[in-house]
Formats: sequence, C-alpha cells, structure tokens
Amino acid sequence: MARKPFDPSELVPIGNYPSLFGGRPGPPRYDRPVSPRENIKLYFERKKPYWIPVMGMTGEVLGFRPRMHPDNVATHLVVDGEGPMEYAPGNVQEGWFGLMWQFVPLVNGATVRPGAPTVPDMARWEEYVHIPDLDEMDWERSAEANRAWFAASDQFHEVCCLSGLWERLISLCDVEGAAVALIDEDQKEGVHRFFSALCDMYEDMIARYARYFDLDMLLMHDDWGTQNAPFFSLDTCREMIVPYLKRIVDACHRNGLRFELHCCGQVEALVPAMIEAGADIWCGQTLNDYVRLSGLYPDTCLTFGMTLPAPAEDATEEELRTAARDFVELCKDRRLVLNGATDPRLLALVYEESRKYYAQFDD
Repeated sequence: MARKPFDPSELVPIGNYPSLFGGRPGPPRYDRPVSPRENIKLYFERKKPYWIPVMGMTGEVLGFRPRMHPDNVATHLVVDGEGPMEYAPGNVQEGWFGLMWQFVPLVNGATVRPGAPTVPDMARWEEYVHIPDLDEMDWERSAEANRAWFAASDQFHEVCCLSGLWERLISLCDVEGAAVALIDEDQKEGVHRFFSALCDMYEDMIARYARYFDLDMLLMHDDWGTQNAPFFSLDTCREMIVPYLKRIVDACHRNGLRFELHCCGQVEALVPAMIEAGADIWCGQTLNDYVRLSGLYPDTCLTFGMTLPAPAEDATEEELRTAARDFVELCKDRRLVLNGATDPRLLALVYEESRKYYAQFDD
C-alpha cells in the first residue's frame, strides 16, 4: 500500500504528551501518518520508517522511571504517571545497596559521596552488601497506578535502569577502587561473582517489567568514559563487562524489549564491546564521532543516536534545509538516528525531509 505524502499539517502541534519531571507539560504531540511508537518499531525491525526517529524524552519516547524503585527516588529521577514527586528534605536519601545519594541541584544530578567506599574489597563484597529483593517493590500497585498514563501515550515506551554494571561498581567502590577491581587478580573473581548475581536480579527485573507494564525498551545508564578516554581498555571490557551486559541484553530480547545503552564519555574505542553484547542502540555525548562510527559499523545490531550541532541563530531557511537534507542522506545507508533535542527549526526540517524521502516506499 502506498504511503501518504507529507502534509505540512504534520508539523502543527495538536496537544501535549504526558507530563514529565515535576509534572510540567510533556512535549508537543502531532497528527502523523503513524504513531512515534509504530515508527520506531519499524526502524528496529529493519523496515523503512516513515521518518528518522528521534530518541530521548523529547517527544517520541516516553521514559518511565517508577517511584517504586528506590534508586529513582534517591536520585530525584522519578518519571511516572503518579503525579508530582516530593523528595526527602536535605536532598540525601537511601537507595539500593544501602547507598546514600546526595542530590546536587546545581548540576541536577545525584552522587554517592566519595571517600568511604561501601565495599573496600570486591573479593569479599558479600560481607558488605546484598542483592536487592525485587519482591519488596510493589509491582501490582505500580502497574495499576501507571496504566492510564501509558494508555494516553502513543510514544515508544522505555523503562530506565539507572546503574549499569560499571556504574554500580563505582557507586560501591568509588571510581579508583572500581577501576582497580577490574584488573586486580585478587578481586576480579569477586567482580565476576557480583556481576553474575546482579544479572540474576536484572533478568528477573526485566521479566517483571515486561509482564506488568506496556513497554518497548529498557535503557541502562553505564558511563564508560571521561571526556578524553574510556575508564578501561577494550580487552578489560570484553573480559569483565561484556558477558554480563550480554545477559542483560538477551533478557530484554527474550521478553520482547529492545535495549538502549546510555553511555557517556569518549568511548569510541569500546563500540565493538557494545556490538558484541548485542545492544540495539547507543546514545551518548556529542564528543563522539557518530557519523564516522556509523560508517565503520554500517550493518551491525547497533544504532547510533546523535545530536545534530546547533545551527547559527541567524541561519537561513535554505541553510537549515540543506543541513536537514544532508543528515537524511547520511541516515539512508547507516544505523544513525537523532538523539534528544536539537534546534526545533532543524528538527522540524529533518522530519519533513525524511518524511518526503520515506514516503516513496510502500508499506
């Protein structure tokens, strides 16, 4: 069946999506030939989408961070359908593993205060912490409380898991201790035990999320690098992280979910590890060259999500349209999509130009 041609009315907002952090209005909603959810599903199924997907919580993805999860509350990152969230006074709250998180309003983020690691020796981690019990989370109540919120959205539904393998190690050992634990022969076996136990829990958690909620993907935060380089080598990543990350990705796929790795830092050297683990999409920071990487790995499981550089404020319509057309041309033969917000003028033109391109294909 032939697709409908682009209509300028598709760029006219018709309302807003469900509210996000703090209850503020959600992103604008549009009347388009298919829903954002259907469009992103087409993309991941290796079919022709109707336009280039825009990942991130900017309109096409509904991010879900339920308040039943202690880490979401402790880090001030609750996003669900239960109304505005009131956090503990003083901005310090306990999350999983007994960790005390300090929320810093200036940077709008939370951290475990360094200097007194909860686990000083990963060879003996069982003496210091235990794996959380998922039965302590009220899954049925949360599912019922969020049912209408999900039903009101035709976006791609993504649940967020804040701490991946490396970030969890950092939170327990501090950065220096975590880096040493990955290569210290006296601690490596303990790290393997811990990651294996953590994966047992994650596999159970993913199955529950898929059973109780209307979800399409799981996003896991695991920042592997600084602004200059990764925290660890590719060989270390392959030995210590990839086997367990693959278990998490496989659990998502078994339960009908895609897997997104949100991985900040200059980590281009670790892209082979992401591919070997089977990740569906990586969205990171602009300091990585996603155009180059999508050319190096054009036909793998991994999609690259990039944010377009902001155009000049006085850019002309023709300059903006040329940039949009150039990006669409790039995306035609690469696993490359948009990640998060960009200049709204450019975003609209990328939508228009990609809609016109994909309209030539039949369903």
